[in-house]
Amino acid sequence: MMNSMNKGYAVGFLIIVLVVILGFYVAVTGFISSREALRAEPTSAPATRAAQAPRSPATLAPSPTATLMLTPTVSSQLPMTATWTPSFNPTEPAIPTQPEAPEPTGAPAEPTETLPPPTRTPTPVPAPSFPFRLAGPPAADPSYPACCYIFGSVRDAAGNGLEGIQIQAVNEWTPPVVATSKGGVDLGKYDIPIGRDRIIWYVYLIDSAGNQISTKAQVQFDPNVANAFRVDWQRTY
Repeated sequence: MMNSMNKGYAVGFLIIVLVVILGFYVAVTGFISSREALRAEPTSAPATRAAQAPRSPATLAPSPTATLMLTPTVSSQLPMTATWTPSFNPTEPAIPTQPEAPEPTGAPAEPTETLPPPTRTPTPVPAPSFPFRLAGPPAADPSYPACCYIFGSVRDAAGNGLEGIQIQAVNEWTPPVVATSKGGVDLGKYDIPIGRDRIIWYVYLIDSAGNQISTKAQVQFDPNVANAFRVDWQRTY
């Protein structure tokens, strides 16, 4: 009697162990199948959002869990039976979205053309107006009796000789030489003694303060050409 009871308990225990192993196998198989099903599901964002922003990494969904429930029952044939009920709670991860960039409003601003500054025309400076001018170009006089002179006359606008007008001759090497127009029979005439050097002289009239009152005459003196050069002046008014 005792041996038959021990055999019954042994067989029952073996059946329980087999049921547990079978339940564990089914749980593992179901877990693997659910993982593969989740991986096979499309995870891309809708077509309207996919081109706008790259998908950021999503938080993995919690793994489905399998619950093994054992319900012991008393039977005349089997001491205990086990019932396994798997439960799954897959959760699809949330897909983050990125706001769309606002569309530009209004027409683009047209580039403005930079104009160069207006060119200023220089204001012409009027030539100084002198009361005396040259009556003619300077001329060499080979017939002059002595060497070496610059001579001539100073007259008013009507052609009459003027007395007491100062004539100045200068060059870059010697001090200025000043002469005064004569009166009497030689009214308006003057003569300035110069050296025998071949040099350019500048001749013009000055007032009592030494200010220039006529245009300048340029004389290229050369004693081999003439003993003297003639320069005449006339008043403009």
